[in-house]
Amino acid sequence: MIEILLAAYNGERYIREQVQSILDQTFTDWHLTAADDGSADSTYDILLGYAADYPHKISVYRNDPGTGSSKANFMSLLGRADADIIAFSDQDDVWDSGKLALIAKRMDMSVPMLIHTDARVVSSDLTEKAPSFMAYQGLDPRAVTLNKLLAQNNVTGCTMAINRKLMDIVRMGIPGDMLMHDWWAALAAAAFGRILCLPDATVSYRQHEDNVLGAVNNRSVSGVRRIMSDTDGVKARLRATFTQAQAFYETYRDMLPDDKKQIIEAYLAIPDKGKISRVLAILKGGYTKQNFMSAIGQIIYC
Repeated sequence: MIEILLAAYNGERYIREQVQSILDQTFTDWHLTAADDGSADSTYDILLGYAADYPHKISVYRNDPGTGSSKANFMSLLGRADADIIAFSDQDDVWDSGKLALIAKRMDMSVPMLIHTDARVVSSDLTEKAPSFMAYQGLDPRAVTLNKLLAQNNVTGCTMAINRKLMDIVRMGIPGDMLMHDWWAALAAAAFGRILCLPDATVSYRQHEDNVLGAVNNRSVSGVRRIMSDTDGVKARLRATFTQAQAFYETYRDMLPDDKKQIIEAYLAIPDKGKISRVLAILKGGYTKQNFMSAIGQIIYC
């Protein structure tokens, strides 16, 4: 069975379309568990209505008090999960009907494994803005090694699924240590198992004014300008990757294979070096970000 975890907060505008897209899946051996994080709108009531209509397929609970963040809400959901495969759902996207079938077909249960796919970027009314989220963001689907993922995530949570072996590892983490739950899961899969990126766009990813984290076209003039002009932001994001790497290392220190431990230790040593040595360590260790302009910003501001 696939258990779908849906983190909800003030999502009344779009959540019906997302739940309906789950109900329309061609793969039918699934259960949806939704957690409302204290919405001030009708989100919780909408979810309760679906749970009443589909009592054997949909469960709903409310965080009281709310966790205060999407990553913490997802981690609370993960703590309750009990299935062979876990899929993650945002509240405002729309899934293609074959999404779960594709994941079920490709998941390997013998090793800790994460599967993610591409997505299409759409507007609030589902008008397509870009056929590939990865291309739009300038992400490299081949960048699934631990050194690459320490510097930048390329796993989009709303497309992601993990198996039970990886779930048991991921939920050892603490939400406050994570930049995002999907990034932490990607690090865990790279350190202990396997990541498979499927080229199919299985999700219509809504880009609208209420996104917690939105898609940015890093290949556009405006995207390049944003990267190169936001000095403080770039520096802060770089520092945050080291903070997350330190937390990941401390969480799994006794479990990490020696080669993975060395990769993380080398990354954590970078901030203590001089400028030229920092740049050389990033380049030599393969810790560069995945698109050209972000990598340039990383080298300039490291």
